[in-house]
Amino acid sequence: MSGLKKAYTIVGVVLLVELALQFYLIAAAALAVWGAKNNAKDVYAAFKVGDQFAGLHAVVGTLVIPLTILALIALSFGARLPARTKGQTAGLFGLVVVQFLLGVVGSGGGTGLAIIGGLHGLNALAIVGLSGSLVARNWAYGAGRAEPQPSAGST
Repeated sequence: MSGLKKAYTIVGVVLLVELALQFYLIAAAALAVWGAKNNAKDVYAAFKVGDQFAGLHAVVGTLVIPLTILALIALSFGARLPARTKGQTAGLFGLVVVQFLLGVVGSGGGTGLAIIGGLHGLNALAIVGLSGSLVARNWAYGAGRAEPQPSAGST
């Protein structure tokens, strides 16, 4: 088993952890604000707390995750994975670019932009789905790719 394929698996799992962290951070930001009492002091304090989580969400989403995906792309070529895997890994980077643009548009203010920005959450699900699929299909450890065992009646 190629060491680069194992590295692809490890970096893929790291990416999935980073994506889970993104969901955690944005939920923490939103819940801090949504849970505030209906007065100016509490709402202001809640936004200060929420902004910390939202800021981390932005850093992870604009720096950490794209760098992780670029490493995955390089590893997919280094490990000589199938062309389909290379293409889908590169497509993952394309989804992250779209994700960034949806986040920028969605935070522009106004109902129309918020409706478009809401696609940011749906695109995130596509990113998680493709990432999980790539990790599962290219798993380089354990019995995940074991050969089928003959049935009891076969010779």
